[in-house]
Amino acid sequence: MTQVDDAEAKHVASVERALSVLQAFTTERPRMTLVDLAAATGLYKSTILRLCQTLEVAGFLARSGSGHYYVGAATLQLARLHQEAVEPAELILPALRELVEETGESACFNIRNGDNRVCLYRIESHHRLRDHVMVGDVIPLKFGAAGHVLEAFSGGKSPRHAQIRKAGYSISLAEVSNGVAAIAAPVFKGGGELAGAIVLSGPRSRIDDMTLKRLEGVIIKAAQALSKRFGSTYLTYS
Repeated sequence: MTQVDDAEAKHVASVERALSVLQAFTTERPRMTLVDLAAATGLYKSTILRLCQTLEVAGFLARSGSGHYYVGAATLQLARLHQEAVEPAELILPALRELVEETGESACFNIRNGDNRVCLYRIESHHRLRDHVMVGDVIPLKFGAAGHVLEAFSGGKSPRHAQIRKAGYSISLAEVSNGVAAIAAPVFKGGGELAGAIVLSGPRSRIDDMTLKRLEGVIIKAAQALSKRFGSTYLTYS
């Protein structure tokens, strides 16, 4: 290894150590001491101290009066830049494809527009028999699982909305089209802002009551995974 290569290797290693410090913080442990960070990263306290001092100067870490470190404001700027750079389709379409591959049914993503909902993205089922919703379709919020979810998580005050918030999903049977079942869950952006509703739908001949029960966990898991891609940590429903 040449001197240049050796220097580059050391430089990369120092970056990896600094990133390991930032990645040690979690929602369960948003504030950590040097001892906590050493235990979480496996690095010496002397190394942790140098890294924390450097990250603090750069704004990526901050320190409380009690000596606890926490993630600094500079990370917020990176988060904003990430959100501005990433197109929603790059996040949503792969999630819809995963749902279709896992379940065999059609998947779509809806957003609220006043008293209506709009189908923004959709991946069709591979089955010839399927429900027919098109990208751009506008449907009143009061019809369908997606509409109920969008209402419930954007200020809906009815007992049904409260029940949906507690469950984390909504089911509809033949509300938009005869013989069609749908199940939907909310997707959130960073800060807990509602991004939309992710939906699975298909004919009742395939989606019976037993299948719907199984899909409850599937749709919630997909909604939570997509919320994480949007940068949200708001993954509980109550």
